[in-house]
Amino acid sequence: PDGSTLAFCYRGDIFTVPTKGGLAKQITTHTAYDTNPVWSPDGKSIAFNSDREGSMDVYLVHAEGGAPKRLTTHSRNEMLLDFLDNENVLFAAYGTPTTTDIQFPSTVYTQVYKVGVKANRPELYSELTMADVNVGPKGMVLYSDVKGYEDKWRKHHTSSITRDIWLYDGTDYKQLTTFNGEDREPVWAADGKGFYYLSEQDGTFNVYYRTLDDASTCKQLTQFKGNPVRYLNVSKTGVLSFSY
Repeated sequence: PDGSTLAFCYRGDIFTVPTKGGLAKQITTHTAYDTNPVWSPDGKSIAFNSDREGSMDVYLVHAEGGAPKRLTTHSRNEMLLDFLDNENVLFAAYGTPTTTDIQFPSTVYTQVYKVGVKANRPELYSELTMADVNVGPKGMVLYSDVKGYEDKWRKHHTSSITRDIWLYDGTDYKQLTTFNGEDREPVWAADGKGFYYLSEQDGTFNVYYRTLDDASTCKQLTQFKGNPVRYLNVSKTGVLSFSY
């Protein structure tokens, strides 16, 4: 979170490396597949996904390494999203919808749950499917919507089910982008007034920035052609990271 260190997955284990470059440090060592590392807001812990018990579960490990702690135990996959705060983690899972849920039951539409770092019983956070969740000021959440079955790795398409960026403030949902192609992977700017995200507005996934309240402030920050930018993230100090 302070922009000094990057966490990443390599060959099924979690590593960290200084953002200035240098020696990568192995944080997990297991024959299973460890992936999807997410920093706690205070930078002291890393949550990640692992299938070391058969299905994907959420685990927590100290940022310097050590024995990971298992946070979820369901037999189906539970996919890590983000830290809600230092004490709670959000993850996506195929749970049991309530009687008021109007989404079509399928393997596409997941619910969002909250679990404590002490591995307490998970609680329902949102029945609405949220992808690419990024928690910001006062617990407000940016996320990508999921409208249908289209493969998330598909490129260069426009359709009725391409993703858009939304804001959830704990009560209401607000759509922020309306491009008829793909907008995804939003991350908060340090001041909480804007956000960075990936979009195919120029035909290739690139990094964009805009404020929450004014779509006219949209600005393209990278100019890659052909191959997509993926895995966008940002530190509290404004250091952006992504893969290309």
